[in-house]
Formats: sequence, C-alpha cells, structure tokens
Amino acid sequence: MSRPGGRLVMTVRLPDRTGAAKMALGYARALREAGHELTLVHGAVPAGVPSILPDFTAIGADTVLEPRLERPWDPRLVPALAALVRRDAGRAVIGVNQRDRAPALLAAARAGVPGVLMVQNQHHFWGPRPLAALKRRGYRTVVARATTLAVCTSTVVQDEMTAFGVPLERTVVLPNGISVTPPVEPAGAERARLRAEMGAAEGDVLLLNVGRLDPQKGQDLLLEALAGLDAPVHVALAGSAGDSVGARRTAEYEASLHRRVRELGLDRTVTFLGWRDDVARLLAAADGYVHTARWEGPALPLAVMEAMAAGCPTVFTDCSGRPPVFEEPRHGLLARSGDPASIRERLAELVALPPAERAAMGADGAALIRAHYRVEDLGRTFAGLIADVLQRSGGVAAPR
Repeated sequence: MSRPGGRLVMTVRLPDRTGAAKMALGYARALREAGHELTLVHGAVPAGVPSILPDFTAIGADTVLEPRLERPWDPRLVPALAALVRRDAGRAVIGVNQRDRAPALLAAARAGVPGVLMVQNQHHFWGPRPLAALKRRGYRTVVARATTLAVCTSTVVQDEMTAFGVPLERTVVLPNGISVTPPVEPAGAERARLRAEMGAAEGDVLLLNVGRLDPQKGQDLLLEALAGLDAPVHVALAGSAGDSVGARRTAEYEASLHRRVRELGLDRTVTFLGWRDDVARLLAAADGYVHTARWEGPALPLAVMEAMAAGCPTVFTDCSGRPPVFEEPRHGLLARSGDPASIRERLAELVALPPAERAAMGADGAALIRAHYRVEDLGRTFAGLIADVLQRSGGVAAPR
C-alpha cells in the first residue's frame, strides 16, 4: 500500500558518509516520517569508502544503482531517470550532488514533475579552463530553466543560484544540521591512549581537523598557519583523499601535504590519521577543533557542528559567511578564508585561553547547536517545503 505523501525520487551521485550524503539521509528520514515513499538513485561507492546506503535501507527507502551518474553527460542517463520516475509514480525529483543535479532536473522536466535541488556547497567546475567554462554554462542553463525550488545552505550559496539565473522566489535558505547525541566521555586511560595515538605530547594543546584531504578543505593553509605559530600545539588530521572523480587531484594534494610538513619542519606538530570512523572519540580526547576550508556551502559545516556539539572550542573560516545566531568569541573563533595569517592569529587566541575558558566556549557552542541546528527540526522544515512544492505544482514542474 502506498504512503499518503506519495513517492519522491532522490539522486545522490556519491552515497558515502560525508556531508551531502548525511544531509540527504537526514532529510530522507524526515520525508519518510511525513508519509512519503522514497527511491534513492545513486552512483557507485568507490572501493574502501564507507557507504551510507545501509542507512537509507534502514529507513525504508528503495535504493537503485545508476552507474551513469558518474557520467552526467551520458545521453542515456536522463531518459533512464525519467523512466524510473514514471515507473515509480514519483511526484518530485530531488537532486543532491552537484554532478547529479542537472540530470535530476532534466529527468523531472521530462517526467512532468517538480525538480528540487539540495544545494549543499559552493560551486566549482573542475578541468581545463574551456572544459570548466562549458560545464558551468551547461549547469547554468539547466538550473535557470528547470529548478522548481533550490534549497540552499547559506546566503552565499543562494547568491550563486540567483547568479545562475534561478529566480530568487524559487530559492530558500535552510542551514544544515546534525543529530545531537550525548558526547562520548572516554575514561582517563582511554583518553590518554587516544591523545598519544594522535601524536600529542604532554602539555600540548591538541587540535583535531576532520575531512577529506582536498584543496577545498584547506589543510595546506592550516600547515602554513602552524609554521609561524609559537605555541605548544599539536594538530591531528583525520581524513584521506577524496572520491573517484577527483582521485588523481586529491592524491596529489595529499602527497603535497606530507611534503609540506617535512619542508616546514612540522613533523612533530602534525599527525596524519587517515580515514577514521571513531571521530566522536577523537573529539572527546582533543582540546579543540580547527577547520580551514577555502569554500563550503553552509556557514557552519557539518564537521564544525559535530565538533561544537561535542563541546570542542572551535576555529573555522568564514568561507560561507557568518553563521546565523553565532556570537564570536562566545561560540567559537572565525578566521578569514584563505588567509594563513588570520588562521594563525585565531589559533594563537584559542591556545592562549585557560582550559576553563576553552571549556566554556565549547559548552556554549554545544548549546548553540542543540538550540538551532538539530537535523530533526531542519528535516521537518525541508519536508514542509516539499509539501508546499507539491501543493503548488499539482504534480507539474515549474514553468520553463
């Protein structure tokens, strides 16, 4: 028996366990609770990369592998997606990753249903300049003509979408959120073991950075900031190179980080942990968190929110503007994006704080996340937006 809300089709090119896929899962859970059936059309998960697909299955979503999402220019992709939407009687299509948004919108238009975008990040089009320009032009053409609603994680992202030609009234800002759980509290011996594993010596202020090793995340900027920092600080980098699409680029970047650590004499200051699935325990053992991204979508990236929710005092960049309701320095410290000197200055401020003041900053940050950034609350808002789209459209996509 079908559920009262009808079926929705969601596309996720990379169903890993990073930010966009986590938010897709959070919103999918809210859509299921609102009475919708859900079909997740996804690309392949690269070998060795943790998959979020079991979580979608656990909430009752149907998952369908579509390998052509890796090749969004494949002329067979859009007809195949549209056929799936018709077969499943989908009432709308929701595109998540940048690479699958245009095919999702075109499939929605072909099937005669609304096309909704979860715009999680600022846009970057990779490749040689002519190819990148071609990608941008094609993306702009599709989103300007075929977007029923673009749900943007920040005003910075919203401005990008309107610059692409999406009318402002077809955009809305909805920040990301997380599921807030009680912080992990490892026992003294376990905490000491984790700190040693992260490379911290006695007396060090241990800072954690979590995320794929990628130019976007700006770990190179962090290294440059650390090179001039005269403070007893140790930084542990938890993450590895990115997905298969940018494998060569991110592998080269990871190698350059290791090389730069040696060149700057940071061998005793920086530890590479690789990919970790125990981030909550690492956060509990750290004294703070640092996030130096060049660009993101939300003003508060998921990794920063998770650190704040764990009670970690945090330094992060203003690459997507100042977060709503955020007060500096009460909730954390903001550095200028792309500026190692600003990052160094903020790190020095954090490290110089007495432990009690760092703990107070961490506690206030955790309270901020609990009050304003719970994914359950934001998911209900997203489900309401989808309900409005369906009510307005009557199953018909936006005018083109």
